[in-house]
Amino acid sequence: MRASAPAAFGRAFGAALLATALTAPLAGCGQSDAPPAAAPSKSPDLISYAPGSAELDTVQIVTATTSPLPISADMNARLALDESQTSRVGAPVAGRVTQVLADIGQGVKAGQALAYLDAPDLGQARADLLTAQAESTRKAREMARSHMLFDGGAISRRDLEGAQADAAGAGAELERARLRLRNLGSGAGDALALTSSVSGYVIDRQINPGQQVGAGQTPLYTVSNPRTLWLFLDVPEASSSRARIGEAVEFDVPAWPGRRFTGKITQIGLAVDPATRRVQVRAEVGNPDLALKPEMYARARLVTDDGRRAIKVPNAAIFESGMKNYIFRVEAPGRFRRVPVEVGERGDSFSYVTSGIRNGERIVGEGALLLNAQLSGG
Repeated sequence: MRASAPAAFGRAFGAALLATALTAPLAGCGQSDAPPAAAPSKSPDLISYAPGSAELDTVQIVTATTSPLPISADMNARLALDESQTSRVGAPVAGRVTQVLADIGQGVKAGQALAYLDAPDLGQARADLLTAQAESTRKAREMARSHMLFDGGAISRRDLEGAQADAAGAGAELERARLRLRNLGSGAGDALALTSSVSGYVIDRQINPGQQVGAGQTPLYTVSNPRTLWLFLDVPEASSSRARIGEAVEFDVPAWPGRRFTGKITQIGLAVDPATRRVQVRAEVGNPDLALKPEMYARARLVTDDGRRAIKVPNAAIFESGMKNYIFRVEAPGRFRRVPVEVGERGDSFSYVTSGIRNGERIVGEGALLLNAQLSGG
């Protein structure tokens, strides 16, 4: 049965109202009720942001600190073991490894057995010592009898002198056998103990049970005290005159970004490397927490002890505008002032400012370029 025109119109009007009610909220979903972010207020060399501004999340605040002024730019450097506290242990004779007692990272004492070798030469040295002792005792007795016979006129002085010479020779052979056994080291029978002459930690181990080793082979153990390390610097020829024994060296390593380490110069090379035109300088570095490792690369700089000081700041804090260097000083939360500074020395990560800011002032590190772009209208 066909619907009347008024009924059909009513149904169409109701459907239109329902569609309008359903689509109205959807149309508003793409709009935000949050007010637009307030633009920063600017005046010459000053920029301020409202609390909660997104730009503040990109700004790093650091504290400027006073530091001795380096007398050189950053130089390549390398950490190494302190050889005065290092023992490289090898085998004095050929043998087979029977026991391995110490492993890498283990603390050991001077004279402690690190491993044992089955060394036939050690047994032979012990036998030689016993033979020499017996021979020396026999020759000493013969010399005593010769004295008695000479005093009684039974032998000539020549025979007495011959007995004395034989006794002296046997004594010398006994001393040689003793020294030989002592140089080989401690142990019992054919078991030769490998020991370190210093206390410290096992830095390297090149030995395994059952391994055959030879006399004079590459060190089987390296033992050192890594709480003191050496730092080798390659100082350019032009800066070598500034290096002084006892002066400070400041350096950093990639493994500990932002951390500063110091050392003291203990040796200066007496020749210039003809290939690199650099002089090698050695510094002693304390390493109480074992943060530094031998063979780490570093960036180092010479620091004079003449009393000159500068403000150490990260390189990201300094930017150029025109012919001058600037930084942003924090005057209040969200309020930054651009101030000119004088840079005394530049490094790979930090620079040293000689004027423009004071010790303890808070400055902008990362984000300084962004602030300068916005202040300049970029």
